[in-house]
Amino acid sequence: MSVKIELLNRYQLRIKDNDLLLLPVIEIKPTETNLPHISRIDISVTGKPEDLAAQIQSVYKSVNFLLTNKLLRLSSPQRFKQNDCRWYQSLPASVNCVLQVKVEYFDSDEIGNPILFVPKHSTAECVIWTYPVGDTQIQMPVEDTITPISQIELPLEEKPEISYPGWFSIDFGTSNSTVTLYDPKVIVTPDSLPGEQEERLRDRLAAWLNQRPIVDIPGISRQAWDLEWQKFLTELKLVNQSQPGEIFRSFDSTELLEAIRQIEIILSKRYSWFRRAASIRLNQIYHEVFRVPPLEWQSLISVELDKDRRLSEIKSELEVVSLEPSLTEDNPAKVKVILGEQARQHRLEAIVRGEEIEGKFLHSPKRYFGQERSFQVTLDGKQDTIQVNSLLQAAYAQLIELTEKYRQRYPGKCSEGKFYRAVVTYPTIASPFVRREIETRVKNLGIEDVQMAYDEAISVAIFFLWREFGGDLNVGIESFKTRCRYDGDKWWQNVLVLDIGGGTTDLALIRLTLEEINPFEPGEDRGDGGRYYQLTPKLLGSSGHLQLGGELITLRLFLLLKAAIADCLLSAVTSQLLAKDVLKVQAEELSDRFLENGKFQPGKLLACVDKEIREGDAYKDALNAAEKVLPTRWKNSSLRAQTFYTLWEQAENAKIILGQKRCKDSPEPTFVVDGQKIAELLQQQDIYLPNEVIDSLSVTLTVHQFEKAVSPVIKEAIGIAQGLVENALRTKSSNPNTQNNEQVDWLILSGKTCNFELVERELYRVFSKSDYFVWNKDRVTFEPEYTKLATSAGACYAEKLRQLGFAAKESKQLLQKGANQLYIDVKNLFYFLPCSFKREVIGGSLDPIFHAGQELYQLQASDAIAKFRSDWQGMQLTNNIIRQDFENIKPQLWGSYNGDALMKKLSMNEEDFKNHIKVQFEINQKLDIDLLLCRGNPHYLISVNLPCLDAARAIGTSTVISDNGIVCDIAVNVAESANALKTDAHTVVFDANKDYSKDLRVFRYDDVIIPQEMGLITELPPFPVSGKHTFYFQFHNPKSNKWELIGQLPQPFVKSEYPCRYYVSLSEKGILRVHAFEVPYWTSTNLECLQQEGCVFRDTLQAQPNDVKAERDPFSGEH
Repeated sequence: MSVKIELLNRYQLRIKDNDLLLLPVIEIKPTETNLPHISRIDISVTGKPEDLAAQIQSVYKSVNFLLTNKLLRLSSPQRFKQNDCRWYQSLPASVNCVLQVKVEYFDSDEIGNPILFVPKHSTAECVIWTYPVGDTQIQMPVEDTITPISQIELPLEEKPEISYPGWFSIDFGTSNSTVTLYDPKVIVTPDSLPGEQEERLRDRLAAWLNQRPIVDIPGISRQAWDLEWQKFLTELKLVNQSQPGEIFRSFDSTELLEAIRQIEIILSKRYSWFRRAASIRLNQIYHEVFRVPPLEWQSLISVELDKDRRLSEIKSELEVVSLEPSLTEDNPAKVKVILGEQARQHRLEAIVRGEEIEGKFLHSPKRYFGQERSFQVTLDGKQDTIQVNSLLQAAYAQLIELTEKYRQRYPGKCSEGKFYRAVVTYPTIASPFVRREIETRVKNLGIEDVQMAYDEAISVAIFFLWREFGGDLNVGIESFKTRCRYDGDKWWQNVLVLDIGGGTTDLALIRLTLEEINPFEPGEDRGDGGRYYQLTPKLLGSSGHLQLGGELITLRLFLLLKAAIADCLLSAVTSQLLAKDVLKVQAEELSDRFLENGKFQPGKLLACVDKEIREGDAYKDALNAAEKVLPTRWKNSSLRAQTFYTLWEQAENAKIILGQKRCKDSPEPTFVVDGQKIAELLQQQDIYLPNEVIDSLSVTLTVHQFEKAVSPVIKEAIGIAQGLVENALRTKSSNPNTQNNEQVDWLILSGKTCNFELVERELYRVFSKSDYFVWNKDRVTFEPEYTKLATSAGACYAEKLRQLGFAAKESKQLLQKGANQLYIDVKNLFYFLPCSFKREVIGGSLDPIFHAGQELYQLQASDAIAKFRSDWQGMQLTNNIIRQDFENIKPQLWGSYNGDALMKKLSMNEEDFKNHIKVQFEINQKLDIDLLLCRGNPHYLISVNLPCLDAARAIGTSTVISDNGIVCDIAVNVAESANALKTDAHTVVFDANKDYSKDLRVFRYDDVIIPQEMGLITELPPFPVSGKHTFYFQFHNPKSNKWELIGQLPQPFVKSEYPCRYYVSLSEKGILRVHAFEVPYWTSTNLECLQQEGCVFRDTLQAQPNDVKAERDPFSGEH
């Protein structure tokens, strides 16, 4: 061996007077001239007593040099430096512990480099002991302990901090949350089915054989079916087993596939009716199996957040468990929370005790994002005012902590290192204020790179797209093509994602375009013929609602139940079943609309709530009357909270029972609140019903009542989807180049609310009549199993595609080996605006500044984000920017800018301000909007170091621009046009016949010696293959048909993350320059620059918090 571990075989444990344990020394040294490279050292201590073994273990630190990417070259003896190990008790007798040291290393090759493919190991053990009770103990002086020889301290005590090689994705939902990890530690070789698909295949095949299903076929008796099943199982050698399908659970992967092959062979020998029925069922099984997302193959892990229940989904309800008032608001240690079922149970216990719960418990914390709201929280005698965003930051911290604990529970499954990158999803309609707040709060938790690229609807789309390809890329691509429209070598389809979650509704309309790209040169060897495909998603539009989801449905059922119970109790008083003094309200205290001759009229209160459209004074009076009978408004009385949450649970149960999908002939369910449950609700308010009355009371809700209550929510969500589709696709279909109407080809439903039968019916009612949707049930995807996982897993997978993707030319070696490759260009999702933005003007109308579908570009070399600029416009004293996803949807105030305050800072009067100050709006892919402000027209800053051509010299004139025009045409693509035998294929960039009076710009130069002058700027067409544009000129006066050469300018070399445009500038004196990106303005960061003509000052639109309506907030304490 090249490594020797110097360690005593046995060591008597002793202790110094100062409670310091003396422990054996560990030394490693090379034994041969071939110097080894240490990759890892593992040290463990086991034995009795366990607490002492653990204490000794804490002194010896294992280390893995592979994680630092730098092995330890062992050229001389190295001794471990030990930390002090203190034992504050008397030393136990009969100590028997084993200290084990394992060293993994690599020998060196001839030039001293490690031979990494041949790992070697060296091991040593030491027994640490003390005498048993009663044995003679030979005391040795402590000074006799071995004195270390030239001790060289190894840096083994602390593992160097490394970054986690993957990332995690958080979907913090209104009701439930999930986290997905991308961890490259475990790479699964795809030599069989993915593990998740194989498990599903075993379950479904086992269930099929155990059930032995019978299909109703005319002329085939039950006896014939039993006999055929008997023969089938006999040939499978499973005839004598009561549960024959269980055999599939014991097979390994190879045996499983062989068993399926045998099933197919045996089926071919059976009667046609049996074979047909079995084949249909097997195809259904295969179809389901291949749609199970292969998380394992993609190194994705659904994090088990609730370890007690072994669930990856955790309730989002939070409880404050720690408070430090002395710390600043943004300090992550200021407040600590827990999430999940434990928080829920603690809330219920606090309610029973009559404690204040507002602030300490948040049932749906996500709904408060973007609100300027705070809570008074008292905990363990400490009281503080906590901003709601600090509580939400603590919720993210808890999700990250639970993810870290998961990694610690499964060290063999997860890589080590500090989290560096997080992908955080957010509601599609969330304002920039909310998005920035989320990003900042997560960064405050020590996460350096927070990706906010994927909203919830986009994440769901990516998940189901990935699921569509299944585990086999080759089959998946061909399968995808069959469901697409095609045009030449491109296949495409339009996908609508409708995600009705617990609190929000998110929508996205996406076009998926599949294109085969050939990276090989003509005649180049293609090898085994693998193909490279690029799938490009383009966002056609997005929309949603922040207060439209499952909890709003529950709230409407809650109010219906409350009104029904109140009506039931008041009716009992009217019929004298219940004494009038039992309740805390008398009939005469109610509104006259519920009374007749001073008595309550049964059913009148309920009728005001039991309807689809709830509005008006009658509805408000009914809610107020129900509150007097059954108090649940706990905002100003915490004692009512228990009644609220008890009734809320009943409403949740009613939603599940009445909303579930039913078989065709099954009876409609009902939901009953019996007298006992009504009595329990009243007891919480110190109202006690006589025992003899309880059994006579009950409230029943029917499916019809359920659908009346919830249909406005469902119709509103689907109405948004309808408006989004029609607005986006009507625009596409109006394109003269489009022969047929654009249509939705694939509808993806997500969110647990989409599991309601009413949702399916309403979707069919709306879209079956739409010109933009061909109803096909097979192209409507809803998988309840993935309703919550889809968002975090989709975002995590999208980030993997972005991080690990590479260009087609870099795939050649894989393609030559016959491996198909698929690249999903997720960044293309950020190239287009998902919605329109308008400015409020006089008369209540809206003036468009950005249109949905507008392509975004990289405007400057330093930008890391795609943007677009509006035209220059006049400035208002009040600037309100409105988001509008499509026509007829309620506009959303996105942000505002106070022009009046700016005017006063500049000491300008109103007339001068409106006449001279101009504004240009700039929007980015995150939908943040900046304002570029300028006095008069902006001046442009031209770099003198750019390559240039002297057009004036070539033309033979001193000035090219005169009298608001230019002296001749200047064009590119002239030679290319001639080669194509066309006379009009060139591009005129500067036209002698055009009036440029409104297009003349002031050019300033970055060399102050050069005086400013007038000039023109225009966009260039794409560069030819040569990478150079050749400029020509042609005179109009006198008329000439001859193009004469000016010269060539190369395409500027740029590293562009996003699409960029190229421009050409022409100065008054005839200098041509080519610019990558936008030609920069002459700018200043000082507001006073607006006193000077042409200088541009940048400011930010003040983003607006989300518009939250109290009547849609179930947990405001006002219901």
